[in-house]
Amino acid sequence: MLRSICVACALTALPLAGHAQDWATAEVCTVETAQIDGSVFAPATLVQLEVSGAAISNSKGRFWRIETEDGAVSHLWGTYHSADPLILDLPAALREAIAAARVVAIEVDFIAKSRAELRDAPFYEARFKEAGDPFSAPVLGNTIAGLSEELTGWVRDRAIDAGWTEDVELILSDAGIAEMLLSDPCEDFAGGIFPIQDDYIQLLGRLAGADILSLEDQNDFLDDLSDPARAATVEAIIQVYAAYLKPVASNAERATSFALYRQGRMDVFAAWDKVYLTETLGAGAGRALNLTDAYLLAERNMRFLQRSRGEIAQGGVVMAVGFSHLPGQTGLVEMLRAEGHTVTRVVLPGEVE
Repeated sequence: MLRSICVACALTALPLAGHAQDWATAEVCTVETAQIDGSVFAPATLVQLEVSGAAISNSKGRFWRIETEDGAVSHLWGTYHSADPLILDLPAALREAIAAARVVAIEVDFIAKSRAELRDAPFYEARFKEAGDPFSAPVLGNTIAGLSEELTGWVRDRAIDAGWTEDVELILSDAGIAEMLLSDPCEDFAGGIFPIQDDYIQLLGRLAGADILSLEDQNDFLDDLSDPARAATVEAIIQVYAAYLKPVASNAERATSFALYRQGRMDVFAAWDKVYLTETLGAGAGRALNLTDAYLLAERNMRFLQRSRGEIAQGGVVMAVGFSHLPGQTGLVEMLRAEGHTVTRVVLPGEVE
């Protein structure tokens, strides 16, 4: 779960006929070549985004070497939550690190530990509205999470394609809606067939004999956001991820996001995200993005660090988390340095310096 779908689905909305999610066709979602199309950044330019992104520390590069004061070595990798072949094409240096790893740490290990857990997972209570008051949500036709009617429509249509119904707010809790929106419509085509990059890395680690460390529990997201004190945060997450559902008519945005990722240009990615959300959400975009990042990135980074601290002290860890978790003052690179570790970037072929 990371904001890795980000601006991959962003473009000026076009009046498309039929179901609003019908824009996510196999053609739009297929990228043959990862290349940057400067027109997708409008109203900003690539140069402007580079200048804005330059202020973000540690925002270039996906692969980092961690060395403790005692000389134990581990690695940090920024993932992209996609099953596209261009994203599953892992660099040789990362593959070698996984093959030699003692532990592979991922955001969440979704493998059930028992038959009971497997049966209960889809029906986890925090995902749904309280059974005693199933119709406390606004009636169908009202907006969701303070969104406009247009964005609310995108959320309802996404709910249908995700296996729910258009009156999704009568069934799912706010936390459940937020969880539903974390998935990229373009990943629907490969769902259950090809693993997203994170799961692929977990598989490679298991095949190599590494232990798998889950950096948070399966239900941490739902449990956290079911807290009434988090109402503003869960609403912000819904707003941000609803904005990523804007219909598009080509794969230019997806191809551009893949190219930026493969080049290690997290600085441009983050700056583009802000521009896009401002264009889509308007004046409330800054607050929504800040609340979203404070939870999805900064707070969860602390949990990731706490879960991995003992293993990193021993070395031999490959930590693979969404690439947005790495940059910035509350990113994992700076957090690991604050622990006393030496964290240096490993520049990969095809990445910017």
